[in-house]
Amino acid sequence: MNTPAILPSEPESTRHAVLRDVRRVTRLAQAHGDRIARRHGMTIGQWELLRRLRCCSGPADQRELCCAFGVTPPTLTALIDSAEERGWIRRIPHPDDRRRRRIELTDAGAEAIAALPHLGREVDAAMTEGVSERALARMAALLRRAAENLRGAAP
Repeated sequence: MNTPAILPSEPESTRHAVLRDVRRVTRLAQAHGDRIARRHGMTIGQWELLRRLRCCSGPADQRELCCAFGVTPPTLTALIDSAEERGWIRRIPHPDDRRRRRIELTDAGAEAIAALPHLGREVDAAMTEGVSERALARMAALLRRAAENLRGAAP
């Protein structure tokens, strides 16, 4: 019988464990948020889009939303398409560039996000349960430093 070869395990460095755990926490937080959002008829991505648009002083540029979400244009387009189909947002022409679109929250979108303002707080509470404020402050500082390091890293 042929058994698949098992790669030899290498001792895991602390640095590697940090990256692995940050990615794991991100996936788990998104999955937890998605479960909550789905109980309210939306996805975590749709909730995030509506939340961001609610915080804008006016329509948001689609390119800026891509950067804010950290996703590719096709991924954002699919998210916008699904929210538009639900009547939560609308695309409007960009005032300075007819090739670009701006996205604005509709009244229905404002109602949908108003019905679910607690989603982020629920994910935060579940993720940080049992962790002291001091430890959270230290973790936040360390993660900010990691982000600064990555922003400054050579390509």
